[in-house]
Amino acid sequence: MDLTRRQLLAGAGSVGLLAFLAGCAPGGGGSPTTDIDFWYAFADARQRDYFTRHFVEDYAGSGRVKLSVKSVDTLTRLTQTALAAGKGPDIVVTPGPSQIGAYTRAGYLTDLSDAASRFGWDKAFSPWALQASSFDGKLMTLPTSYESLVMYTVPETLSGLGVEVPASGEQFEDFCREAAGRGLVPVAAGNADYKGANEWFLTMVFNHYAGPDAVYSALRGETAWTDPVFVESVTKLADWFQQGWFGGGVDAYFTNQFPKVYQQLASGEAASMISGTWEFASLGEYFTAAAGDAKAWDWSTLPPLREGVPADVFSLGIGQSTGVNAKSRTAAASLEYLDFLTTDVKTIAAAVEEIDFQPPPIALAAADFTANADPRTVRLYTELPTAKTIGYTSWTFFPQETESYLITEIEKVFTGSQTPAAFLDGMQEIFAGELSSGGVPQAPSPSGLTS
Repeated sequence: MDLTRRQLLAGAGSVGLLAFLAGCAPGGGGSPTTDIDFWYAFADARQRDYFTRHFVEDYAGSGRVKLSVKSVDTLTRLTQTALAAGKGPDIVVTPGPSQIGAYTRAGYLTDLSDAASRFGWDKAFSPWALQASSFDGKLMTLPTSYESLVMYTVPETLSGLGVEVPASGEQFEDFCREAAGRGLVPVAAGNADYKGANEWFLTMVFNHYAGPDAVYSALRGETAWTDPVFVESVTKLADWFQQGWFGGGVDAYFTNQFPKVYQQLASGEAASMISGTWEFASLGEYFTAAAGDAKAWDWSTLPPLREGVPADVFSLGIGQSTGVNAKSRTAAASLEYLDFLTTDVKTIAAAVEEIDFQPPPIALAAADFTANADPRTVRLYTELPTAKTIGYTSWTFFPQETESYLITEIEKVFTGSQTPAAFLDGMQEIFAGELSSGGVPQAPSPSGLTS
């Protein structure tokens, strides 16, 4: 599905969620019913209509799905308020694993562990995704979308610059120098629409400069975030921002909106864009309008930015997690629908192909798509399940308060008002507290999706 965690959190905010939930006691439930209440929000009417037809009206399970369309800006907040009153939808949509602990401790979610075996979810989903969706050894949600960070480029633009997609840290810096020297923005970027964009670039340097092994060690508490390799990572990122390589300058980065970012890439004003695979759904209209060719852009994995870091690392993230309300009076029917929503390959593959919905982390093969499918999309969702090395997006594998700190405090590093070392000191202090309280999502090893 294409309602991403970016959209959910932009409307609700993640700061203070744990305190909000912990301070609310569950109340009574409703009367038994065969209806399955499902609250959801959509980026646009096209996605709403497609989802309603294929994921709601065409569903032939034991319960009837009652879809209640909410605003992107209010879905998470309305859900939290209803759950706190012991009510709410049967199907509970959350922004991702970093918030599962808060919902679980408040007693709002049904334990899905037994259902995982009954429905075969333990075989259908990549193990890393189920690990990240668990809390205290219990499966509490299923991931309904997943994503990775990639580098977007336009072959025609690169040809005009006489450069190729960078394959190393040295090549990345040469790429940015050449683009800036020719009057282009090296990396189109901006956070005026969504401050959480800041963490995309931290995710980039943590996983592609420090490396997945270092991040994994830090998430487990074996290495501190103040380790020199992380200081070097953040120092590099700050330097790139202050040279104007991201967004055309720090001031411009803070004012650039997403439409401008897409337009710069499509028009050739920017040499690249680094963002999530959720952008597949956004880019088409800009390239059709700007270049007359919807197939003008391409994607690649981010390059290793330091010697010794593996190539072709996919930093993985769960854009959305969905569970069943612990107060649901239609739990059996809700579990059946959740199974359809997350594992029906035919319906999911068609949605990916036709409307760029982000699928759950289940195995999709080229044969699951038709000849009309965008080859870039097919390549993405057939390569992701076989990645040899994975990285860790901050919005999936970092605990809530640490993530919130990253988003807000890194701006001081971008502007030069705080040093990378001081930033990481603060991060380590917050992370250590969340680690000791059991608030860090479970992370798999970096050695691939089967680990």
